[in-house]
Order: sequence, then structure tokens, then C-alpha cells
Amino acid sequence: MKRADVAVLIPAINEELVLALTLESVLKIIDKENIFLVNDGSTDRTEQIAKKFIDNVLTIPNSGKARALNASLEHFKLPEKYEYIFFMDADTQPNEEFLDVTMKHFDKDLNKKVACVVGRVHGLGGSWISKYRKWEYFIAHTIHKRAQSYLRSILVVPGCATVYRSFVFKELKFPRGTLTEDMDFTFLLHRNGYTNMVYEDKAVVYTQDPQTLAGYLKQINRWYTGFWQCVRKHQLPWKGQPLDFEVAMLGIEGLYNGLLIIMFFLGIPYLYLTGILHFFSKPLLLDFGIFFFPTILFSAIKNKDKTLILYIPHFYFMRFLSCIVFIKGFFTGFMSEEKDYSWDTQRFVIK
Repeated sequence: MKRADVAVLIPAINEELVLALTLESVLKIIDKENIFLVNDGSTDRTEQIAKKFIDNVLTIPNSGKARALNASLEHFKLPEKYEYIFFMDADTQPNEEFLDVTMKHFDKDLNKKVACVVGRVHGLGGSWISKYRKWEYFIAHTIHKRAQSYLRSILVVPGCATVYRSFVFKELKFPRGTLTEDMDFTFLLHRNGYTNMVYEDKAVVYTQDPQTLAGYLKQINRWYTGFWQCVRKHQLPWKGQPLDFEVAMLGIEGLYNGLLIIMFFLGIPYLYLTGILHFFSKPLLLDFGIFFFPTILFSAIKNKDKTLILYIPHFYFMRFLSCIVFIKGFFTGFMSEEKDYSWDTQRFVIK
């Protein structure tokens, strides 16, 4: 039975290539009167396509994702009308059991301590870039987010796969000023005492990922820069919450790995000539044997995609690039000013 106490809210900008598929999938789990879309100044047929499927469509001048979400929450009065709000992206399709498995956590939570339930993100696309992202999602969700859920230190509740108790939005609004509004909001939740966020592995959404190397680097540059912007904005890791410890650990690990890899590859000629290359290569070999290869193998099994094994050289190259971008994001994140950032979409037709 479809829930009548859950509202689905979808922010959209220039989504004509993917929106119909998304709305068709959402209508399988929610009646159309409970689906809401905010059209943030699209210049294509986003509004017309949305109105073919649902009636609750708000079109506003382009103002950024955070402003669009806040405007639609207020316009449709969702926190007053619904007990739960499920946020989705316009290129994302939930599996048919998404609400069944997420709502069980809320239904068992009689004291209403759970602020939100987070689902698992599964990337779409057949390029090797997409396959690398599948492995990244496996690490980020199946391993990291599951552990963070137990420790009440979830780093980011994704904007495409999270159901909230609506009363959260009677107190808080989506913050502006960073490139990652979902991470910014997650940090804000922690700072306001909403630390009980639950991860549900069986709640899956299928979303689009970059199909080219340039698109991937652009995306992670935004994510990593936004991460460091949020670290600066929320004064991490100095507040003594589990989140502070988690961020400090991941930040130090990311910077250390990045500097290690960069120094190793830049110093290969010197290390070879001095005969100590084997000594400095041991950390990388340990990383490959203990972490890299086993997690790729497990990811291939979980995603039922044996081809992930074939792309191990590609994946190691991508890790090298990611480390460089993470270090770049450290500097740009701390040097950038707080402002309203525009958001864009790079969509493709799923065949």
C-alpha cells in the first residue's frame, strides 16, 4: 500500500532527458498528489514534462538548489502537511521497496529519535568511469556509511536518497554558501543534535554518473571542494561530536594518501637510481593487497558485474587522479568565499 504521509520533493533544472523515467518510477511507490517538483528556471521542456505526470509543479527563477528546495518546502507547506519528506534528484529512480524498508525504521522509532533514513546509491551507465563509480559507491555506502550509521557520524545524507521526519524542516533550512548543499545540511543536522541518522542498504536508488573522465573530474572537484568548505564553515573538527572525529580521520587519511602517491610517482626516478624503490613501494603494495583488490572483488560480486576486475589498472589510475583533486579541493575549499553557487546537470538517455 502506498503511503499517504510521505511527500516526495524533486528539484529540477533542465531535466527533459531523464525526468519522465524518474516520475514513472516514483509513481509506482507514491500517488501523484504526494509528489512535488520545483523547476529552478529550466530553459528546456522540464516544466511541460513534469505537468504531464503530476500537478504539484512550482517554477521559480533560477536561484540555486538550496534556495529552490527551501522555496518549495515553504510554498507547498510540506512540513505542516506531511510527517515525512523524501528528497530525490530528477535523474534518480528508487527501487520499488525503497519506502517499505526505510519506513520500517521510522515505524519502530516510537520516540521519534531518528531524524532521517538514508538509502544506497547505485550508479547507472556502462562506461569504465561508471564502473569505477560503482566501486566508490560500494566503499562509501556498504562499508563507510553502514559503520557511520552505528557511530552516529554519517558524513553526508545524499540529496537523492534520503527520507526525513518533516519536523526537521520546521527548525532548519537547507544552507547556502557551499558547493555541496546535502553535506552542508548533514553537518548542520549534527550541530543541532540530529545525530540519529540510519543507513538502510536495501533502499536503493539508481542515479546517473559522469560518463567521461572530464565529467568525473568536474564532479569530484565540486564534491571535494564542498567538503572542505563545510569543514571550514562548521568548524570541524573542534566541536567534540562523533562527526568531528570521523571528518578528522577521513581528511587526514585523504591528504596523507594523496601526498604519498604524488611523492612516490614524482620520485620514482630518484628512488630507482638510489636502489630504494622497493622500500617506498611497500605501502602501495599493502594498500593494493589488503584494501584495493579485495574491495573491488567484493564490489564485483555485490553488483553482479565481473567486468570490474578487468578495469583494475584504470581504477588505480583514477585513485591517483582523485587524490590530486582531493588535495586541490583542500586549498580551493578554504580559499573560496561563501556565495550562492549555480547548479547544472549533465544528463544522458538511458538505453
